Amino acid sequence: MLNLILLCFNNHMVKIIPFKGILYNRKIIKTLNSVVAPPYDVISRVGQDEYYQKNNHNIVRLIYGKNLPWDDSTHDRYIRSARYFEDWLKRKVLIRDRNPSIYIYRQEYSIPPHIGYIHREKGPKNGIRNGFIALLRLEEFGKGNILPHEETLSRPKEDRLQVLRRCRANFSQIFGVYSDPQMKTDDLMEMEMKREPLVNITDNEGDRHRLWAVTDVEMQNKIISEIENKKIFIADGHHRYETAITYRDEMRRKFPDFTGKEPYNYIMIYLTNSDAEGLTILPTHRLIKNLPSFNKEEVERKIEKYFSIESFPFDKDKGDEQDKRKEVFKKMEERVKKGHIFGMYFGDNRYLLLSLRDEGILDEVIDCSRCKEWRMLDVTILHALLIERILNIKEDSVIAQKNITYATDEEEVIRSVEKGGYQVAFFLNPTKIEEIKSIAMKGERMPQKSTFFYPKLLTGLVINKLD
Repeated sequence: MLNLILLCFNNHMVKIIPFKGILYNRKIIKTLNSVVAPPYDVISRVGQDEYYQKNNHNIVRLIYGKNLPWDDSTHDRYIRSARYFEDWLKRKVLIRDRNPSIYIYRQEYSIPPHIGYIHREKGPKNGIRNGFIALLRLEEFGKGNILPHEETLSRPKEDRLQVLRRCRANFSQIFGVYSDPQMKTDDLMEMEMKREPLVNITDNEGDRHRLWAVTDVEMQNKIISEIENKKIFIADGHHRYETAITYRDEMRRKFPDFTGKEPYNYIMIYLTNSDAEGLTILPTHRLIKNLPSFNKEEVERKIEKYFSIESFPFDKDKGDEQDKRKEVFKKMEERVKKGHIFGMYFGDNRYLLLSLRDEGILDEVIDCSRCKEWRMLDVTILHALLIERILNIKEDSVIAQKNITYATDEEEVIRSVEKGGYQVAFFLNPTKIEEIKSIAMKGERMPQKSTFFYPKLLTGLVINKLD
């Protein structure tokens, strides 16, 4: 009986393992900065072109290939990605590490004032985030110690599944956080980071990225033992994680004699300590478009039923737009503890500040079966009351994906509305890590794009091939 109990307990332990990563061959790729890129989901079409032009071997060709006019079922961007990948391996543009490793990844970054903190007056916010890259054994959400925090959409999952089926590789790490108040894992990483790094580059934003390969088995086991009994919260990469589960299940049906040790049972993950100082979460703002018969006066009248509205008009000719914008975001930050507050912009030379009048209304519009922490989230209230009830955009519908765009850069949001491509924008305060953990622990998921962990991990530093 004791053995059975121990077996059940071990099945719920987090399992991470080292792996032989695939890296760019520095003898061929002299400038690593020219071949790496951010994750696919933050690359715009313009950015895609830029990464294509940077280097013929840029990782964008594998993670976010271009669609071509003559594409069909026998020749599309997913097939091209697989051919590029195979060719780069054959020509040793990409080479496999000799030893199974855990890769320590350190980012030294700054947040520009126009991203996430427009109201800051002291310039960029600097930070250092340490973490490590390993393989994580896949498990269904809710059945162990790997917990999601955001909802996902079907279209991105289908896209990532096509990449995985064709290339059979993890090109980008999913992003996970764990709690280690005693900083034991950070101390272990600091010991390893005294050595010369395997990778040391600066990206286009001026942020520094360094990578160390931990090949010592004793040190690997120390890191693994610190993690195995912890809960892992998926911070970024929910679509890729769920895609990996789908692919794993496909492979198990295809090969029913599986042992559980096959590479498709694992996914490449970056893990960082949520108790360290380097974890930064930015808000993700909402841009709304394609609403038929949109009337801003009518929308504002509906909003006034639930929110008190403060107007901050500006005159660009007088040069006071920046001051008014800064005032709005500063008030949002100051009032976050007093209630639920949002910024709003119609593109009509005024910013609006929306303050919820009475939390009692939430019982009418938000599912009462959800936990209180979930119901009290700003992003939940925004979607349930402003987006779904007032604008009549249903969050779970395919149509919603055609109506809502997400962005962290306030400048980008404002320009998008002013150019006429979008009808209205909503600004939010950032979600706190404590809220994320509390909701995930209760088996709930936030609306998708509730958080933006900054900075993003570079794609192309290390690849996991599912051989």
